[in-house]
Amino acid sequence: MYINGVDLLEGNYSIASQSIPADVVEEIDVMQKHHHERIHIGKTETDKVAFNLKIKKNAGLFFGSLTGDVGVPFLTGKLDATPIYFKDSFQNIASVKSNNIGKTLLSIGENLTSDNSNVGNFILEDTQVINKPNVKGVAISDKYWLNNESYAITNDALHKVNDSTTVKWNFNYGNEVSKIEHVLTSEFLTNNQSSNVFNRNRNQLNTTFFNAVLNQEINKRKFYLKNTTSYRYGDNSGIERVTINNNSLESNYNQNNFQINNNTNFKTLIGNKNIFQSGILIQYLQNTEELLVSPPVFETILGTTNTSDFTKQQVQIKKFNLVSFSQYNFRFAKLEWNLSQNLNFHYFNFDSNLKQESNLNTPIFPFSSDYNYQKIASTTKLNSKIKIGKLTLSWNVSLDYIDLHTIENKSSPLSLTNSYVFIQPDIALKYNFNSKWKIGINYSFDTKISDFSQLYTPTLLTSYNTVIQNPNFINVIRTNSFLPSINYSNILNSFYFSLKGNINQIKSDVTFSNELNNDGFLTTNVIQRPNYTHNYGYSLYLTKGFLGSFKTDFNYSFNIFKNQLFFNNQFLNAFNRRNSFDFSMNWDKGSWFSIEYKAKLNLGTSETESNKISNSFLFQNLNLDIYTSNTTRLSLGFESSKTKSSLSSKTNVNSLFNMAFYYKPSKKLNVNVTLLNILNTQFFTTTNSYLNFVNEYQFSLRPRQLTLGLYYSL
Repeated sequence: MYINGVDLLEGNYSIASQSIPADVVEEIDVMQKHHHERIHIGKTETDKVAFNLKIKKNAGLFFGSLTGDVGVPFLTGKLDATPIYFKDSFQNIASVKSNNIGKTLLSIGENLTSDNSNVGNFILEDTQVINKPNVKGVAISDKYWLNNESYAITNDALHKVNDSTTVKWNFNYGNEVSKIEHVLTSEFLTNNQSSNVFNRNRNQLNTTFFNAVLNQEINKRKFYLKNTTSYRYGDNSGIERVTINNNSLESNYNQNNFQINNNTNFKTLIGNKNIFQSGILIQYLQNTEELLVSPPVFETILGTTNTSDFTKQQVQIKKFNLVSFSQYNFRFAKLEWNLSQNLNFHYFNFDSNLKQESNLNTPIFPFSSDYNYQKIASTTKLNSKIKIGKLTLSWNVSLDYIDLHTIENKSSPLSLTNSYVFIQPDIALKYNFNSKWKIGINYSFDTKISDFSQLYTPTLLTSYNTVIQNPNFINVIRTNSFLPSINYSNILNSFYFSLKGNINQIKSDVTFSNELNNDGFLTTNVIQRPNYTHNYGYSLYLTKGFLGSFKTDFNYSFNIFKNQLFFNNQFLNAFNRRNSFDFSMNWDKGSWFSIEYKAKLNLGTSETESNKISNSFLFQNLNLDIYTSNTTRLSLGFESSKTKSSLSSKTNVNSLFNMAFYYKPSKKLNVNVTLLNILNTQFFTTTNSYLNFVNEYQFSLRPRQLTLGLYYSL
C-alpha cells in the first residue's frame, strides 16, 4: 500500500488503515500487475495488486486520530494517538498506544522492511530453548481473557530525496505485562492403557522490546539498490505458579536477546531484458535464558541433596550468519529462466548449565555444555516454465551442498564432521480448461538437516516439567509431497470452488522416546532410529455471493496423520484423524441492518493399535448491527462454545454476550458505549488432539465490563 505514491510502511499497513482518517483521503488507486521495483516493469510477469492512498491537498501538514476508552467496575482504559505529518517529500506517522482492556500490543511496530526472498531459507531462526510462560488463550478474542497492562510507541518516517531515491527510518518500543489463569487436562495413550495429567497454572509474563530500522532505496528503470540495517532488543521475565497432579511448583523465567542485521540487495540490466541480482546479508544474534524451578525437579536424573532449593537451567547462545546471493533472469530456447546461487556461512556457540542449586561442584557434560557448530552451505537453483496451449508446466531444481563441523568442548569424543549433497526437484502442472475451470498437480522432494532444537547435545530443562536429552548426530529429514487441486471460478455469479488434496511422507533419522511419570513430568530422548510420518487429506472450499449483499463461505478439511514414537517404553503407531468444518454467512444490503454468522466444528481422534480417545469442539459467533438512524448504530454480539471429549462424560457449554451503541455526530467524532460479557461467564473451554494425546484447555475470563469509548480524527 502506497501513500501519495511512496511505500512508507512496507508491510505494517495496519498503522495507516486504522489511523488515517477517511475524510482526508481524496481517492484510492488500484494498481494491478504491479511492480514496486521499476526494473521489472515490462520484463517479468506478476499478479500483484497494490493500493495508493491520495491524501487531499487541503488536509494540512498535520492530521491524525485519537481514540480513548474507559471501563468499570474493573477500572480499564485505552488510549491510541496517531499524529501524522506530511509535507512535500517528507512523511511521518507516529503512534502511541496504551491499554489494559485485553488487547495485546506485542505485534505493534514490527520491522519496517520485509526479508528478501532470496535469503529466506538462510535467515537466523528465532532461537528459544526454554519455553516462555504461556499467557495465550485460544478460539475467542483476547479481550475476554487477557489481563494486561500494555503500552507501545512507534514512528515511521520517509524522506523522498528525488524521484528514484528514498530514505526511511523506524523505531518501536513496547512493554507489556500479561496474566492468565488456565487448567490443562491431558490424556496420553499407550497400546493398553492411558495416563492423565492435570495442570493448573497462574502465569505472568513481562515483555519489553525495542526495534530500530534504517532503509535506503534507489529505484530506477535500469538499476535497483536497497540497504537495510536493523537492531532488535527484547527482554522477557515471567513466573508460573503450578499445581500438576497435586504437586505445587513455582517456575521463574528470564530471557534477553539482541540482534543486528544488515541486508544489501541490488539489481541491474544485462542487455535489454536480462536482470542480474546480487546481495549480502550479515546477522549477529545473542540470546540468554534462565529457568528456576522450586522445589527441585527431575531428581532421579540430576540428583539432589537435602539442601537443594531449586533446579536451575542456564543457556547462552551466540550466532553469526553470513549469506551472499546472486540471481540471473534470462531467456533461452524461447523460455524465461531464473538461475540463483546462495552461499552461507553459519556459526553458533551454545553454552548451557543444568544443576540442582545446592550442587557446589561444576557440572560436567551432559548437564553442562560448550557446543560449537559451523556450517558452510551452497544452494544452486534453476527454474523455468513452458506454456503449451492451455497447459503450463513449471519446474524448479535445487542442488544443495552442506559441510558441517560440530564439537562439544566439555566432552572430547563428541565431535562431528560431515558433508551432504541434496538434489531437490519441484514440478507443477496446471491446465486451464477455460476461464472458469483449472486443475493442477504439484510434486516436490525436499531434504534438509535437522533444525537448531535437534542439533545441540546436552540434557536440557525446557520447562518446569520437561527434560530433553538429544543425541550426538545430525538428523536428515526427507519429505515427499504430492498436491493435486481443482478450481472453479465464476466472477459474474460470485461463485468459487476449490478442492485440494495432500499426500505427504516424511522420513527422519530419529525417533522420539517419551516417558511420563505419575507426577506429570515428561522426559524426551531422541534416539537414532528411522521414523516415518504419513499425512493424507483434502480440503474443500466454497464461496457464493447473492445479489451483491449476501455471501456464504464453507470450508471442510479432513486429515489423517500417522506417527511413530516410543511412549513409556512401548513402541506406538499413533493415528490422528481430524475433521474441520467452517461456515460463515454475511448479509449487508446497505439498509437498516447487517448480520454476520460464523461457525467452526472440529472433530478429532487420537488412537493407538488398541486404544482410542476423541474430542469435539463447536464454536459459533453471531454479530448483528442495527442502524437506528444516520448517526447511531446498535451492535449485538454472541459467542458460544460446546466442548466434548472422552476425558469425561461432561459436555462443556460456554456463552458470551456483548452489546455496544455507537453515535457519530460528525465525520471527525465517534462515541460508543460497550458492555462485554453480559452473562458474566467465568470460563471458556476448548479441546484438541495430537499424536497420542488429547488436551482439554479451560481458561478464566475477565468479568462483566462497561466501557465508554471515543474516537476523534484531527
